[in-house]
Amino acid sequence: MTATKKAVLMPAMSLALVLTATTISFADCDDAVNSYNSATSDIESALKRYANCVSESQGRDDCYSEFRRLRSAQDDFESAVSSYGSECG
Repeated sequence: MTATKKAVLMPAMSLALVLTATTISFADCDDAVNSYNSATSDIESALKRYANCVSESQGRDDCYSEFRRLRSAQDDFESAVSSYGSECG
């Protein structure tokens, strides 16, 4: 390969790598945004179920399963926030 071809191909290859990395980065951020939105929705749903259980319990239900779901949703939310910060920040 001649020096001229190398001089033309090297910047083009570098640009292709940057564009590929940027595309991957955008895709990773998009996935993180989707995970965050899903986790937010799950928190809202779990919180409503837990609040309804507590308000309707009348001392007969400890609402453990609803609280467990809320705690799990919180764990997922924490992971989503972390992913969002690292992928989109």
